Amino acid sequence: MPDAQIYIQDFMRTEKPRPQSSAVRRHAPKLGNPTPLGLSAFALSVMVVSIYNLFNSTPHVVVGVSLFTGGVVQFAAGMWEFKVGNTFGGTGFSAFGGFWASFGVLYIPAFGIQAAYGADDLNNLPGQIAYNNALGVYCIAWLIFTFIFTLACMRTNVGVLSAFVFLTMTFGALVIFHFTRTIFFLRIAGGLGLITSSIVWYCLAATLLTPDLSPISLPLGDLSRKEK
Repeated sequence: MPDAQIYIQDFMRTEKPRPQSSAVRRHAPKLGNPTPLGLSAFALSVMVVSIYNLFNSTPHVVVGVSLFTGGVVQFAAGMWEFKVGNTFGGTGFSAFGGFWASFGVLYIPAFGIQAAYGADDLNNLPGQIAYNNALGVYCIAWLIFTFIFTLACMRTNVGVLSAFVFLTMTFGALVIFHFTRTIFFLRIAGGLGLITSSIVWYCLAATLLTPDLSPISLPLGDLSRKEK
């Protein structure tokens, strides 16, 4: 009887699985690939928020998407990535799950975040400035996080690397917007975010379109270092 496959090789894998005895492998259940779930949650959340940023619209409708799709679903996908031995995917999905949850609560009045700065009053310019400065610091932290992940995925594939490059640029544009309050940079962030979302949608399709499910296959552009 052939051994059951425990560790699922996907395009975000950065670690080699630890060897296990044949007895353990024969009795272990087969695990599904959580990567498509995390990619779909991330792509959808980025797309919705980016559309609102591009058109400078009030993004209150993104609260549900941020909390549940970007937050809960993506965090769950991250935990399963750890389960299958993927530290890169587990850290990325789980951390961004926290990001989306924290982003969603900004627009929930019960948390009192905007009220604490007086930003809930559109006529309170000092409060608006203080609130935007705080969001600028918030985006700087995520800019650093995303940039580190960009460096960490340089030997994965073109799809993942491109997504993190454009996501880094998106956070950069948001940082400039919040500190300058110039709508032009918010629109730039929206456009960059839509590009990021499109790339992640492509990565999702490339991951889901496996030979056993579809006759169509999409290349991701392998960047891994080949052993000589």
